[in-house]
Amino acid sequence: MSNKSDVRGKYLVKNTAIFALGNIATKFITFFLVPLYTNALSKPEYGIVDLVSTISIVLAPILILNINEAVMRFSLDKNADYERIMSIGLSALVGGILIGIAVIPISSLFNSISSLGLLIYLYTISLGSSQLFLSYLRGREKLILYSIGNFLNTLLIAIFNILFLLYFKLGVKGYIYAFILSYTITAIYAFIAANISRVIIKFKFDIMLAKQMVKYSVVLIPNTFMWWIMNSSDRVMVTYYLGAAANGVYAISNKLPSLISLFASVFSQAWSYSAVREDGSVDESEYSNSVFKMFISVVMLCGIGLLTVIKVFLYYYVAESFFEAWKYTPFLIIGCVYLALATFMSTSYTVHKDSFGFLFSAAFGASLNVVLNFMLILTVGIQGAAIATCISYIAVFLFRLFHTRKYLYYNVNIKEFYFGTIMMIITTILMFVDNIYGFLFQFLILAISLIFYYKSWMPLISKFYMLIKGKMQNGAK
Repeated sequence: MSNKSDVRGKYLVKNTAIFALGNIATKFITFFLVPLYTNALSKPEYGIVDLVSTISIVLAPILILNINEAVMRFSLDKNADYERIMSIGLSALVGGILIGIAVIPISSLFNSISSLGLLIYLYTISLGSSQLFLSYLRGREKLILYSIGNFLNTLLIAIFNILFLLYFKLGVKGYIYAFILSYTITAIYAFIAANISRVIIKFKFDIMLAKQMVKYSVVLIPNTFMWWIMNSSDRVMVTYYLGAAANGVYAISNKLPSLISLFASVFSQAWSYSAVREDGSVDESEYSNSVFKMFISVVMLCGIGLLTVIKVFLYYYVAESFFEAWKYTPFLIIGCVYLALATFMSTSYTVHKDSFGFLFSAAFGASLNVVLNFMLILTVGIQGAAIATCISYIAVFLFRLFHTRKYLYYNVNIKEFYFGTIMMIITTILMFVDNIYGFLFQFLILAISLIFYYKSWMPLISKFYMLIKGKMQNGAK
């Protein structure tokens, strides 16, 4: 049993490390770009580029039928026929490229983006292409190449943004040019790394497999739309009711809380491989809950840590006109913590190819989010959007907690869960105590939390250290 546990642990830690290295490096670069954006772009301009990015992120999966999700998941099956799977993916991409041309005239109907139609189309198609080819790498468990692709994409975004915003001073269009070029080059890299030219030469379109893949992926399109409602509709509504400048501030307030979502995404990507392997094993529930307990501890600690440092960090991190964003971060951080737990539980949907589970949970959260946004943004402004997002994320967590029990019982009735929730609430209250005592008490809570969760985070660090040490020793040999 001990040997089995070691094998499981090494497999999970190895995959997590690969995803983490790529994602952390990309996030590190992205963080350094925020001061560039806030200094090179005005609040209204930042609000527009955020809106363009949001539109493209939603359009990309719609145009290609979200087929990248099916390519990734079906490639994980035993005896998967990669060439048939990717042939279907390529067919969906070509269809999306042709249909997507309609984006250009449609964009002209909206004043704020009327002159950006062609750029939005190119942004969307380049994003969809890079996602598809990277998903193929991920599905074939070429995780190092996949992580390199993510890192390359972010590095290029940084280089092109510095070039177009600082040197050429192209403003909004320069920002969009940077993303189009970055996604295009990333797509070319992944195309070569995955040897997709071989798929084109040996093109095999299996109509029965295509129906199965499209059935899985198409259901995830409204799921993606629902997540857009939760993640971005508040930005659209803030722009509409309060103006692009207010959306620029709100967009900044989302940056640091997204670190928790990044961690959840990294770990869940790695955990999905383990979960697929463990499906049907004798001790599946026991093992999954032991990992879940560790995950709860780490993500709660991350939430408490961010709540402690975010106010001071933003003071030095962004331009003075954006500093007020700290007021809106507490609810977003708490919401992201609960969303992270919901993301972990969603691996049950991935394992069982239950795309409807993704859809139902997202629809539940999105519906609640829209209602709360209408009620709260008009009454309490930007803070209303943050509160609405927080409540909707918690709602998704509760939905999945009960809905996934048909596959696996996830236990949250543990001290790690209750302690973390209480500490986050207290730390949030202390953020608004505007003196040195409030700040010192926040650090006291963080210190207590580090000690309380010691048995969860310390073994994790040790395993990562041993993994890196082993890789270095093997490299030396």
